[in-house]
Amino acid sequence: MIEEYKKVRHRWNAAWSSLIPISVFVLVVMLPANLLSQESTVYASVLSTKLFVVGAANPETGVFYKKTTDDTVWQHTGPKNIRDFGLAVHAPSRGQLICIAAGNGVHKTTDGGKTWKTTTGWQVTEVLSAAIDKANPDFILCTTPYGVFRTMDGGATWAECNNGIKHVFASSVLIDHSDSNTLYCSTEDGVYRSGDQGNSWKRTGLSVDGVRVVVQHPKDPNTLFAGTDNYGIYMTRNGGRYWEKCAAGLDHQTFYAIAFDPNNPQVLYAGGYVTGVYKSIDGGQSWRRMNEGLTNLNIHSLAVDPTNSNRVYAGTLWSGVFCSLDGGASWRSAGLTGSQVWTITVQPF
Repeated sequence: MIEEYKKVRHRWNAAWSSLIPISVFVLVVMLPANLLSQESTVYASVLSTKLFVVGAANPETGVFYKKTTDDTVWQHTGPKNIRDFGLAVHAPSRGQLICIAAGNGVHKTTDGGKTWKTTTGWQVTEVLSAAIDKANPDFILCTTPYGVFRTMDGGATWAECNNGIKHVFASSVLIDHSDSNTLYCSTEDGVYRSGDQGNSWKRTGLSVDGVRVVVQHPKDPNTLFAGTDNYGIYMTRNGGRYWEKCAAGLDHQTFYAIAFDPNNPQVLYAGGYVTGVYKSIDGGQSWRRMNEGLTNLNIHSLAVDPTNSNRVYAGTLWSGVFCSLDGGASWRSAGLTGSQVWTITVQPF
């Protein structure tokens, strides 16, 4: 009996010994795939800070950036102490080309921020947003209270392109990701569309006042969303001919920011004046507030990390940046405390 017991125990120990290396191997292989994600770069434009004191050494404004794996440590790049409303990062150049939309014009770097140049003259000021054509980086647009301006030579020369726009205050502009001849801009009297790179514009079917932002579906170029000052969120599925209001679950009407999850465009985030963050998981048909841990409900910018859809950033008015690591279910401060963060973009490099 004793000898039989020893044989059984020997076989049992041998079996466990053979399993241990397999278990360790599985842990080593699976841990990076399940728990780690690619590092991205977060860019934020800071318009101003509530810590400003006349005559004192004040915190810097302008463009800040950090890696997603960093906690709350941001680096500054570009001109210091400017009123930075927006920025555009040229993804194909992996951040070598960046444009800043600032109160004193459009600033540009082509070497990842080592050197900067102001590309506009005194005619182009109070620049609110910028867009760079992915295919042709010499084609750049910017918006101002005086309309849309365009350069076709990388910023050497700029020209006004407002033909057809009735109220020229333009807050945002985008270049169609499937056809760079097609542009959309948000204005005081609706969303306009151009089919000839801005030579002429026609108002789309959305003609409500105070459209603050227009964004495009990352896969379907005919689907766009618009956020307004007083009328909530609208959506079109046919390039702007007809729009429908997205009201289910929204208790607010003022929206400055709308962001798609680039990996799953059925998921969107939206925010604005004292709204906190709303999330939709059905392509904008219905929305739910996701504000746990969000101590400032004034949202001006939103972005989803393309390498990790659970990582979402929100830029607030006067409380800096907040980050969610669980798709908006909870939020924590991510730095730039006290700042008005006007624009955020997350790039996969």
